[in-house]
Amino acid sequence: MAITDKFDNYLIAEVLKAYLIDGKSHRNIQREILYLPAPARGGGFVVMELLHHFNIRGDRKGILNEHSISELRKNNDSDFIKALDIIEELNIVKEEAEKYFVRNQKINKNNNPTESKSEIKVRAYQNKLREIVLDNYNSTCAICEINKTDLLICSHIKPWTVDKEERLNPKNAICFCVLHDRMFDKGYFSLDSEYNILFGTKSDKQIEKLLTGLKFKKPKINEPDKSFLDYHFNEICK
Repeated sequence: MAITDKFDNYLIAEVLKAYLIDGKSHRNIQREILYLPAPARGGGFVVMELLHHFNIRGDRKGILNEHSISELRKNNDSDFIKALDIIEELNIVKEEAEKYFVRNQKINKNNNPTESKSEIKVRAYQNKLREIVLDNYNSTCAICEINKTDLLICSHIKPWTVDKEERLNPKNAICFCVLHDRMFDKGYFSLDSEYNILFGTKSDKQIEKLLTGLKFKKPKINEPDKSFLDYHFNEICK
């Protein structure tokens, strides 16, 4: 199996960006982007193998800070040019995603980008939504105090597969920690129109004990749409 088969295109794009533009070390990229162990000594070999697939060696670290993509395309190295193509697509779709979420963070539902065939495009928009939602909740779980970003989830109220038009709507997403995201997703609890916790039919005394006393913390903007919460309770919790 080729090293590129082990990761999706978006992660590969982020690795390439981190090395060619940000100039990060193999070890830091492996730990921060791929979430793989990277010990102080000898870490980063997975990233190194991935970069070598595109013929990227140490002399190209941070090279896009000194040379433009168009300038580097003059190189006849086809593998490296593929890496430049990926970086260029990532840059374009990230800029598109910024424009897609207008200043008041309402959604333009025309030409839904989640229907794109480009994995990089879909993931870029998902990550922009996550960035917006976590910021709205001050990077803290909406019902507990966990504030470690690698433990926080941009949790959909109406599931991704149910309504494609609301996939990127910040009002259809809540910042939960991994535990509360999983419990919400599986219907152990929901929220009513006043954002009080409602227990689902699957809940038992143990679940209720975990959630008793916790209160929902409203986001700065884009409070959860109450019609989405009603759907979640009636279709997922019951």
